[in-house]
Order: sequence, then C-alpha cells, then structure tokens
Amino acid sequence: MIGYCLVVLIPLRKKYSDRRIIIRLRPGGETNTMWGVFNHDELAKAEEGSIVRTHLGEEFLIFRAMLHEYVECRGEFKHVTQIIRPRDWGLIYVFADITPDSKIIEIGTGSGGILAFLARSLRDGFIYSYEKEADRARVAEKNLEKLGLKKNYVIKVRDVSKGVDEKNADIVLIDIPDPWNILDIAYNLLRPGGRIVIYVPTANQVARTLEKMYSLPFVDIHIYEGFVREIQPLPYAVRPELKGYVFSAYIIIARKALVRPKRYDEILKETKQLNV
Repeated sequence: MIGYCLVVLIPLRKKYSDRRIIIRLRPGGETNTMWGVFNHDELAKAEEGSIVRTHLGEEFLIFRAMLHEYVECRGEFKHVTQIIRPRDWGLIYVFADITPDSKIIEIGTGSGGILAFLARSLRDGFIYSYEKEADRARVAEKNLEKLGLKKNYVIKVRDVSKGVDEKNADIVLIDIPDPWNILDIAYNLLRPGGRIVIYVPTANQVARTLEKMYSLPFVDIHIYEGFVREIQPLPYAVRPELKGYVFSAYIIIARKALVRPKRYDEILKETKQLNV
C-alpha cells in the first residue's frame, strides 16, 4: 500500500498527459477535480505505480511525490519567497563540494527549499540556517516538518549582522538580495578553504557582489547558470520539448583563502575606472 502521504497522480489520457495532480492523502479525505472525485482511503490502499480511478472512472497512475515535486507544489510547500530552484540544487551540491558530513551555514532561509534538499542529503553534517524575518522562519519550519526529515538543521531568527553563533563552516550559502553587505561576515564564518555560495537573480547583483569579493581573500571565483532542457520522450520524434527557456538565478561559488592576491587591486582599479 502507498499509505497516507503526498502522492502524484499522472493521467493516462493522452490529452491530459501534462496535467499531473499532487494530493496529500488523509484518512477520510476526498479531493474534487475536473475529472471527478478521488477518495483518499482508496488511494492509500493502492500499490505505487498502479492505476487508480476517480468516481467518474478517469484513470491515473499513482506514485509517491519526489522531493522536487513537493517543494514546487505551492499548495503543499508554501512559498513566501522565491526559492532556490530544484534544477540548481545539484549544481550547488557538486561545485561547492558539499559532502554528507558538511557543516553548512545558510543565510536567508526563505521558504526552506534548498534547506529541505540539504537536510535530506546530509548524514553526519548539520545546517545552521539564519532568517531575519520571523514569519518566514515559521513557514519554513512548517514546510520542512511535513517531510519528516532527520533534525540535522536548525532555523534561527536573527539578522546575521547582529552575530552568528557558529564558525569554521565548510559552506556558507547566501540567498538574500544584498549579499555584498555581509561578505565580511561570511568570510569569517568559513574555515580556510571553505566555500561560499551566493544565489542572486540579476546581473547587477552579481557585479556588486564580485566587486566586494575582490576586496577580500575569496579566490577561484566561478559564476554558473543552471540550464535544463527537456527532451520529448517519443521514439518516433526525439527532439527538445517546445518549451521556452526559463531563467532561475546566477550562482557564484568561491573558496576562502588566507592571502588576498595582489592582482585583485588591478581588477578593482579597472572596475572603478569603468564605473566613472
């Protein structure tokens, strides 16, 4: 039995092929849709991957929801801010070299999207997440509680400019509108060789962040953009899906060094000349 959990229902009718439904099953519950009523008790008894039907006989395949489906389901996972998109999670995990025992400090919990992913990915590591808005922190806590994750994270309601309890982090992840204002703090939170990850949606923010980074000993600076293109899965017509490109954000990743390279002065000098 699939049990009472968050499920994805994929319609079998060809014309409905893109219209999946996400439902949290509850004892005695019902969900009304344009295709009919789903009885939660009946769905909970189904085997994952089997066919289930509405009261009108419309057929669907039932599966347990995957994490990215849960996080992107706004009816289940409340979005009080823009989240770090699931397509960027893996890129951050790999290029920041996050490991199952990493010590991570997150600045800007928001809705808790990537926090859910990291909490599920860590084994012996821990995430200290800071959010200055109490309402956002409460929403993130509720979002994560529904997942039943191991409590390898803590959300603290505090502006990091007022102080941070932890140091010697492997990773500092920043997702706020003005990361340049806290880069000095972030630098001191990292162990030597630790990585900083900054998630910003505009090129203007990238430029201001880079200028501040070059005033500090951050090295090996890289900027990434996650680009995902789905391919139509039809044997007789394999080609890219006819969907537009969707931008998420720029991802800046760098290492903490103990010495600031001398060439950074030239970079800042040239930047200042061009900005005049």
